[in-house]
Amino acid sequence: MVKLLNWKKFDQVGMTLSFFCAIHCLALPILIPILPFLAGSFIAGEKAEYIILSITLLIATPTLFRGYLKHRNFRVLAIFFVGLLFLFLRPDSTHHDHVHNGEFLHFILAALAGFSLAIGHWLNIRLCKSCPTCKEHKADGYCH
Repeated sequence: MVKLLNWKKFDQVGMTLSFFCAIHCLALPILIPILPFLAGSFIAGEKAEYIILSITLLIATPTLFRGYLKHRNFRVLAIFFVGLLFLFLRPDSTHHDHVHNGEFLHFILAALAGFSLAIGHWLNIRLCKSCPTCKEHKADGYCH
């Protein structure tokens, strides 16, 4: 029986969502001049930021910690904590209708957090593919 949810899929979804989060954060300041046209749309609202951020962290936390525990590679945890650090360093500016001085820093740090988490998932996938123990026990060479 094929499992619908496994750790590899969590890493793949987490990597994709984290990358999407980073792109969203980089694109939003560029799109600010057309925000009046997007007003009320999901992508321009602060709800989108909180939902994407919450789902990203709900996937990244167990997946990347499990990757560290499985392979004892400190880089996975370090990248995860760097991503969290970028999130916590963001200025608290969630009103995207006007750009103020601190908002560019908010977007940049949020994008760096998204890229950090995406890299953490990518590294986790690579570690699982190169793990001799995982290759011996699983046909697809991934840590389940």
